[in-house]
Amino acid sequence: MGVEIGLGITILNKCSGFYGILGLLTGHQLDFMQWVLYLTSVFTLVVYSLGLTTVYKPKLQTYAFVLLTFTADTLITCFFTLWFSGMWFAAKESELSDPSSATQQTSGGISSGSKLLTARGETLSSQSASQATEYFFTILVSLIALVSRFYFNFIILAFVQRLFRHPKYLVDQDDVDQDLKHKKLWQRWWIRAENWSYRVCHHYLA
Repeated sequence: MGVEIGLGITILNKCSGFYGILGLLTGHQLDFMQWVLYLTSVFTLVVYSLGLTTVYKPKLQTYAFVLLTFTADTLITCFFTLWFSGMWFAAKESELSDPSSATQQTSGGISSGSKLLTARGETLSSQSASQATEYFFTILVSLIALVSRFYFNFIILAFVQRLFRHPKYLVDQDDVDQDLKHKKLWQRWWIRAENWSYRVCHHYLA
């Protein structure tokens, strides 16, 4: 159940990769970091979907690949969380320090001699959360998301470890080193990735 929930939630989260790339159709330009984020999201979405559809009839090589992909994706997620959080905080600080920004004009009122505009600005300011509260909830939500991510990562690791300790799911070495000459290029790459993942996980978890 934990593996299904972890993969299911992560799959929903990774769907943003498709929407991000589809944004190109509207003329939205992507920078390098956004390209990396969206492409990795699409790739991991395929891997996690495969893992979720075979959770009741797991193949050890496939789930070893899912585990290593999930672990690498967790580290990448931590990096992007720090990256985009830093950009967001920097933009907020720049916005607060710029007297001509919309935030400053809204919070302090536009100095045009109009009492109506000033009163409206004061009302907006009183209705909005303080900057410290906004920072607190932003950091809190980010930490909760990261903790949940590591929690699901350990659940999948424990699941793969149980598969290794069950004779039913062990793979013969001849099957791992199967002939790939008659496979398509993407199939050869996929099988090699699964086999390599199997060897790594077998070394540390078996």
